[in-house]
Amino acid sequence: MDCGTCESASPVVVQTPEVVNVDLTITENAHSMLDQAFGEDRSMALLVGVLSGGCSGYMYDLQIVEDTEIDCQELSISGFRILVPNSSSHLLNGIEIDYEDRLMGGGFKINNPNAQSSCGCGESFA
Repeated sequence: MDCGTCESASPVVVQTPEVVNVDLTITENAHSMLDQAFGEDRSMALLVGVLSGGCSGYMYDLQIVEDTEIDCQELSISGFRILVPNSSSHLLNGIEIDYEDRLMGGGFKINNPNAQSSCGCGESFA
């Protein structure tokens, strides 16, 4: 990688993705699990984000938070506050948040129509 001080170095172009107004859905199974996690306190929010990494390039990041410093869109879905960072809105628009009960433990699963590929565990995508 070139540090940019040489004459032969071309400038680094940083592209900021377009912010998309996110539309997402929550399945009945996910709603039940969120209901258990939040209880009666609906002041908390589910932060649905994306991290670099995983076996396919990106990993989903779900957190229950009071608030965040991240620039987010706030959605109200089925009585829950859902926060989606604007920086990853283009990757998360149209997702469905599901919850699967499995023999070796359950977990949230994201069904993402934007993913070109995903790994076998369903926790990362490209």
